[in-house]
Amino acid sequence: MSSSSSTLRVTPPKEEQSAHLFVLVHGLWGSPNHMLTIERLVKDMLPSVSAEKVVTLKPSSFRFWKTYDGLERNARSVISEIFYEIETLKQKNNYNVTKISFVGYSLGGLISRYLIGLLEEMDFFATVKPIFFSTYATPHVGIEFFANNIFDNTANAVGPYLFGPSGRQMFVADTDKALREMADPNKKFYLGLAKFEKHILLANVKNDRTVAFFTSYITEYSPFDDWKVVKIKYLKNLPHLSVGDVHVRPKFVDLTRTHQLSPQDIKTFEGNKQEAMTFLQKNKVAKILAVAALAAFFLPFWIPLVLITSLYVSVYSSIKVRFLSLPEVEKHWNTLKDTVYGNSPVDPIDVQIGTEQRKRRAQLIHQESFKGDTSSITGNAMENIMYAEERFVGKNGDIKEDEEGDSENSNNTITENSANGSPVKDEDELVSDKNKKRLVSVSLELNDEAARLHLATLKVKDVEKFPLFNSKTKLEMGPDKKFIIDSLNRLDWIKVPVYLDCWNAHDGIVSRKGPTSNAKGVSNIVIWCSLLREHLKSTMVRSSSKPTDDI
Repeated sequence: MSSSSSTLRVTPPKEEQSAHLFVLVHGLWGSPNHMLTIERLVKDMLPSVSAEKVVTLKPSSFRFWKTYDGLERNARSVISEIFYEIETLKQKNNYNVTKISFVGYSLGGLISRYLIGLLEEMDFFATVKPIFFSTYATPHVGIEFFANNIFDNTANAVGPYLFGPSGRQMFVADTDKALREMADPNKKFYLGLAKFEKHILLANVKNDRTVAFFTSYITEYSPFDDWKVVKIKYLKNLPHLSVGDVHVRPKFVDLTRTHQLSPQDIKTFEGNKQEAMTFLQKNKVAKILAVAALAAFFLPFWIPLVLITSLYVSVYSSIKVRFLSLPEVEKHWNTLKDTVYGNSPVDPIDVQIGTEQRKRRAQLIHQESFKGDTSSITGNAMENIMYAEERFVGKNGDIKEDEEGDSENSNNTITENSANGSPVKDEDELVSDKNKKRLVSVSLELNDEAARLHLATLKVKDVEKFPLFNSKTKLEMGPDKKFIIDSLNRLDWIKVPVYLDCWNAHDGIVSRKGPTSNAKGVSNIVIWCSLLREHLKSTMVRSSSKPTDDI
C-alpha cells in the first residue's frame, strides 16, 4: 500500500453502483477453488433479488500450508485482500461496496469469525453493512474425539501439534484459548458477529470425519453415533433439481422427526437410503474390498509420510509466525475511509496490487503449485485415514439406499409440475460449463417456497423437540466448550443439518471438486441460496415501502 503517485491511470465508468461483496473463505489445506461451486450459485441465484451488484471474492493469500499459520495471521491476510478488492472494485468497476457477507468452509468459518472481530474493532461495520454470515462444516466448538479407544485418545493427544498454530486453536489447546475468546459476548468477535442480519450454518450429520456434527452444529449432543438404529427424516417435499444427468432432492434433515428405531423396527430396517448412489455404495463386497485396499495402501506408507510432512510444516509454521510481521490492516482501513468512502482519489498502487491479486486468483483456477498438490494430498489422506479408522472400529453402519421422501401426507406441500419424481418444468439453468452445457437446473420459485416453508423448523432452539437429543447422546464437555456452545447459541441461528451418503461428506457439503462431483451437495447449496434470496427479497420490499420525502 502506498500514497505515492503513479503513471497507472484507470478511468472508471461514469455511474457508480452499490455492491454487495460475498467473501468466500476456504478451509484447512484448501484453496479458493474449493469455493467455486458456492461462488457460481451465488452469482447465478442472488443478483435477481439484490438491489446491489453482487460481487464475490475468494481469498487466496492463506491457501495450502499457510492455513497452519493461525487465526489472526490468516484473518489479517484475508482482510488485506478484502481492502485491496474494495479499492479495485471502486476504481476499475465503479462499484462501491456498501454491504458485505461471509461464507466460511471448515476452518474458513473460524477465520471469518476472527476477522469479523478485527473489522468490528476498526468500526468497519459503521461504513459497510454486514448481511449474511454462513458456515459449512465449521468446528465452532473446536475439535475433540470422545470415543474411549486408542485412535481417539491418540488423536486428542497428537492433534494439537500436527497443524501448526491453527491446530492448537482448533483443539482449544492454545494459551490464549482463541475459540473461547471469540465466543465471549463482551468481546469484539462476538459483538461484530451479532451485527449480521442472518446467521446460517450447515452441518453434516454423518460421513464427515474431519468436523463432527456437535461442533459444526454448535451443540453438546452427538445423536448419530449409533447409526444403525437412527431413522433419518428429511424436510418434506423439497423440490427436485438436475445436476448434469442426475436428479436429486436436497438432503436437509428434519431433527424434529428423525428418531431412534424401536427394537422391533430395527429388525425390518433396511437403512437410510438415498437416490443416485455409486457402485461402491450399492455393492457391500466391493466396499469392503475398497476399504481393505485403502488400509493396505495408507497404513504402511502414506500414514507415516503424511504425519511426518504435516508435523514438519507445523513446526515450520509455529516458528515462522513468530518472526513475520502482520499485515497493517488498520492503517489500510484508514486509507479506504479517505478514498473509497471519502473524497480523496484511490491510490493507483493499491489498485495495481488488487489487480495482480485478481490475476493470481484466476490462475489458481487452472493451475495449482507443488505446495497446493502436497497440501491437498495431505488433506485427502487425513480424511481417508479417518474413514478407514471409522470402518474398522465399527463406528459407522452400512450405507444403504434410503427412500427419497416420506410417504406420510403433509399439509406443508410444495406442488411440483411432475408427480413422478422427474425434473420440474420451467427450470432455471443456473450453472453451465465452458461449452455452455447445462450443469444445474432448478426451479427458483419452488426452492424459494421451500426455504420459506421450512424456515421455522430450521430455527428451532428447543432441543427437547429433537427426539435424538437426550441424555444418552449428550457429550461430556469441558467448561471451555460448554461456554462456547452456550454463548454462540444466544445468536439467532438458522441451523441446517444435512446428510450426504458419500465417502467424504466434508468434501461434498461444498461440492469442492465441482458441481457434478456431488449432486446432493449442490442441491443443499441451492436451498441455502434460497434462504439468502428470501431475506434479500424481504429487504427489497421493505426498502421500496419506505415513504419518500416531498421535493
